[in-house]
Parts: sequence; structure tokens; C-alpha cells
Amino acid sequence: MIGSTNITSAALTALGGTAPTTQVGPQANDSTMNQFLQLLTTQLQNQDPTQPTDPTQFVSQLAQFSSVEQLVQGNTTLNTISQSLSGLAAGQYAGMIGHNVNANVASLTVPASGSVSQQMNFQVSSSSLTNVNVAISTASGTVVGTLPVSGTSGTVTFNGTMANGQPLAPGQYTVSLVGTDSTGASQTAGTLTMGGTVSSIEQDTSGNWQLQLSNGSTVAATSVISLD
Repeated sequence: MIGSTNITSAALTALGGTAPTTQVGPQANDSTMNQFLQLLTTQLQNQDPTQPTDPTQFVSQLAQFSSVEQLVQGNTTLNTISQSLSGLAAGQYAGMIGHNVNANVASLTVPASGSVSQQMNFQVSSSSLTNVNVAISTASGTVVGTLPVSGTSGTVTFNGTMANGQPLAPGQYTVSLVGTDSTGASQTAGTLTMGGTVSSIEQDTSGNWQLQLSNGSTVAATSVISLD
């Protein structure tokens, strides 16, 4: 037993003098994997040779390290797949450049300049509603402006102002066609769309693809309902 203890102590002493690992197979220079290896090495260095760790617990810990490695590898694979799909989407949407599109509109952006003029098409689908208008709301759902409409279809222009005529603060606002039912409650009255020629594409900070139209408007690529 004494000999065994001496051998173990010598092995741990040698291990303690080993330089930190910086290249780890396919995970070479992977900071996360190196941190886990350093943690495992430190644990081995600080074990009491006369009272070794419970083998069951030690094997369990090794299994946990292995699981973490697999999760890291899986995350890397998912990121690679995501980038590939994004590249495919970019190619698909780039093919829309120069074509006329018609898209559903659910939000509009007031630029930092405060100057905006975006024309939308409206289509009323519920004839039982009254006081049909385009409601302009903040992200929290607060209505800050309305644009009245007449008839069952036509166009309406968003100019970036509130109900009192004051300019809206720069940012994104939700737009929806709504009306009032017999109980006085607000209900969806129909759809809002926007059309134009695609001049370019871009990806926003959330990774969503946007189509820039020649009339200065922007629509979500996934909202396109027709392409000419």
C-alpha cells in the first residue's frame, strides 16, 4: 500500500509540473474545452493519495465532462448549419432584386431623421365594423396614432406622426387595420400590404432578412405574398 501511495504521489507530482494543454485534437484552441481540461487536471492534482476519490463519483465526473464536450460540439454544428441556411436564404432573396413584390405589413420604422412617408394598401374584410382605421402602436401595445380610411380598399400614407400631429420618436412601430364592433371593442378589420421593386436585401440585428424597395420602404422577406 505504501508503495502504491508513493507511486501515486509521484505521478501526481509529475502531472502538476505538466504545462497546460493548449491544443486538444479537433477542439484545438477551444477556450471552453481547455478550461474544462484545466479544471480536471486541477482536481487530480489536489486529490489526497491516501484517500482517493470514490471511483463511482470520479467516473460520473468524467462522464459529465464528456457530456459537456458533446454539447459544445453540438452547438458548433448547429451554428454551422444555421450559417449555411442563412446563406441559402440570402441567395433566394437576392433573386428577388429587380422584381416587384407585394408583402404584408405589420410594422414600420421611423428613422432617426424623423422623416418618413410610406404608402400602404388596405383591404377591409369585415363589413360589420365601424370606425375602421390604421392603428399605430408601440412595442408595449400602446396606440400612439391612427390613420382613418374610407371604403373597403385603397391606400393610406404613414408619415411618422402621432394622433396629435407630433412626430413619433425614432424606432419601430406596429401597424394594424382595426375597427370597432357592436360592443365597442376593437377588432382586426382586414390587412395592410405594401408593394414595390426590390432594390437590395439586408439582414437585421436579429438575423431576419429585409427587402429594401426602390420607393424607400422596407418589408420582411418572409412577408412577401406575391412576386412579379
